Amino acid sequence: MAADLQWENAVAGSAAGLATVTFSHPLDVVRTRFQVNDGRLSNLPTYKNTPHALFTIARSEGLRGLYGGFYPAVLGSTISWGLYFYFYSTAKQRYLRTREELSPGLHLLSAAEAGGLVSIELIMLKICRALF
Repeated sequence: MAADLQWENAVAGSAAGLATVTFSHPLDVVRTRFQVNDGRLSNLPTYKNTPHALFTIARSEGLRGLYGGFYPAVLGSTISWGLYFYFYSTAKQRYLRTREELSPGLHLLSAAEAGGLVSIELIMLKICRALF
């Protein structure tokens, strides 16, 4: 039963990561465009504000412009959030073996463990990607 719940949490975390990237990726594209365009180069479009940038990119480049780089972002997000929720529920289950209820401190410790493990996993993946 507990193992099923852990996988359900992992799937829910992955779905949340997918939804987050799907809805927020155009804003990440706009943020990147603002960071790249400091106004000194005349061949880059100038945006007045975020809505203007969204509409300008959508009009000139279409959805491909707003969702450029979507696949790597969604892959990273779904994997990391799925792993996070899996590790978090695993840690909570481990602490519940000796207790009836978790204290706020143990919830915090479970979250810290999950975050640390996900960071280690992602660093290992980035190293492997850089090496091969």
